[in-house]
Amino acid sequence: MSKRYTAIFLMIILALMGIFYIIQTHQSSGQAENQTINVPIIMYHKITQVDTMLGDYAITPDEFEEDLEYLKENGYHTITISELIDFISKGLPLPDKPIILTFDDGYFSDYKYAFPLLKEYDMKATFSIIGKVTDEYTQEGRQDILYPHITWSMVIDMVKSGHAELQNHGYDIHGQSGGAKGANQRKGESDDEYRDRLSADINLFQARALEMTGIMPTTFTYPFGAYSQKSEDILRLLGFSASLICAEKINKLTVGDNDCLFGMGRLLRAHGTSISEVLEKYDE
Repeated sequence: MSKRYTAIFLMIILALMGIFYIIQTHQSSGQAENQTINVPIIMYHKITQVDTMLGDYAITPDEFEEDLEYLKENGYHTITISELIDFISKGLPLPDKPIILTFDDGYFSDYKYAFPLLKEYDMKATFSIIGKVTDEYTQEGRQDILYPHITWSMVIDMVKSGHAELQNHGYDIHGQSGGAKGANQRKGESDDEYRDRLSADINLFQARALEMTGIMPTTFTYPFGAYSQKSEDILRLLGFSASLICAEKINKLTVGDNDCLFGMGRLLRAHGTSISEVLEKYDE
């Protein structure tokens, strides 16, 4: 009899533990579902030691290191866009004071300056590169001109380290051919023609990224920040989870609201300022 009562007692305990777990899980998911956070996204382009090139889109290696030092000393934690997507769509946890660092265009300075510093400070950044230019520099192997770009082998090295994330900046739409800026619709172009042209370019980048790195980007970074509702709709049809523009704002994002991941703004980090000034200026 004692064994029987013991078994019944254990079954009751296990049942109560199961009920408690279900209640706790439901409460946690409910809290996460309603959670809204502010996530600043910093926009960089080029890092250089050439004084004449410094400006809105080029800073020095020392300035970038000062940014990382500030973030570390003030309790910020760098995350990737993919981690942000997982937080919004799945409720996966984020560290305290999350911040995203992004680099556009895929300059060689990403690899020469940014990457070593990210490793040194154990931080992460998102790199949105231009597909065609990356292909050209990989084939030609040249880095000795004024605006050198990254190669696929460098991209692979960065991504494998865990300190870099690759995202889509278009294959060959960074120029303004056909009277359109970046991903914008051309004058006189029908909606179907626009959809087919933009889709083909973006999908070509996706194919090259998958072929070269084994990774399928989840986010499209608009060249020049030029976007429209039509382009956003196209991205959704292509299976993207997020998009980045150049409007300077801090993004208020809510778990379960996947639409908030599209058209996310970024704060430009220009030469002669500091990341603390950038964050304070847009702090709400």
